[in-house]
Amino acid sequence: MKRIYSVLNAVLLVCSAVSFLSAENAGSRGSFTRGGWAGARYAASGMTGEVMADDVFAIYWNPAGLTELKAKKLLTEKQITEKAKSGDIGDITEEDLLNFSESNYKKLFFDVGASYTRLAVERDAAFAGCAFNLFGGVFGMGLYSIVSSGIETRDDSGNLTGEEDYVGSSGFISYAIDSDIFSIGFSFKPLYEKIGQSTYAGAGADVGIQVSVLPFLKAGIMARDLGSFLKPLDAENSEDRYDFFKPQVRTGLLFSTDSGIKFSLSGSKKLEQTGFGFGIGVEYDLVRNISLNAGLDDSYFSTGAVIRLMRIDVAYALTFDRIDYGYNNTVSVEILF
Repeated sequence: MKRIYSVLNAVLLVCSAVSFLSAENAGSRGSFTRGGWAGARYAASGMTGEVMADDVFAIYWNPAGLTELKAKKLLTEKQITEKAKSGDIGDITEEDLLNFSESNYKKLFFDVGASYTRLAVERDAAFAGCAFNLFGGVFGMGLYSIVSSGIETRDDSGNLTGEEDYVGSSGFISYAIDSDIFSIGFSFKPLYEKIGQSTYAGAGADVGIQVSVLPFLKAGIMARDLGSFLKPLDAENSEDRYDFFKPQVRTGLLFSTDSGIKFSLSGSKKLEQTGFGFGIGVEYDLVRNISLNAGLDDSYFSTGAVIRLMRIDVAYALTFDRIDYGYNNTVSVEILF
């Protein structure tokens, strides 16, 4: 019994770090789902993905953003016309011109992406996913996981009793549809958590919306962990019951300019806590194939860059860890077919 309590105490600290919960504001079950380590571009931009997300990483950040892939794959008739009028024809491909003549999107596209984060205090986080168009919308699947090894366990007297591992994973089955000015997406999430020798399983859901308010302004809202729960499977001395999470709500605004600068603002509220979180992000297209990113997640600075080669995006983010004030490094790659 003492061993279980010791492991649980250690894991609560790990989960707090991963999900950016400060010591005086912790308390969420299943906080591993909220770390935000999915796509270096979004980690570098102050964790403002609920409004920025427009690729496969939207599966995690806001499933509504998956519909942006339909416009990214091929330019629309309106986009080709605008680029031709402005003389900006460098991005128009033969495939786009064929699409223009047929007035129809290509029947199938496929976007894959993966990211890995080396967090301070020997923690690791990873995401992998894929998305493709289906029945007029976009379907996505993904897996997000965090791992911490070698967690010291101690008895009530503080004596070292051994080491344990922690794993928290969330699957995603997502679907998004759009209209002229807004898109909406849903994710069903199977959940798994392993604390030492004890395992838990459950499920939950995410719901998100993105709205094009004006040509230069987009709004996003994301409700994470609606109805989410974990149930002990083989935990000794644990009650055989469902343990529900309280949801997190995130909102954001994205301002785009003709000069290649995007400015994002984000607010978040964990319903089990009294405080609010905020995020600020800036993305600047330095040259055609390179973007620079910077941001603040609450008061913690982040920065990074994205390199685009054909249909491949490679990104890196450096963020500050709020638990031990160390550094977190994230790399990600996305390929659009």
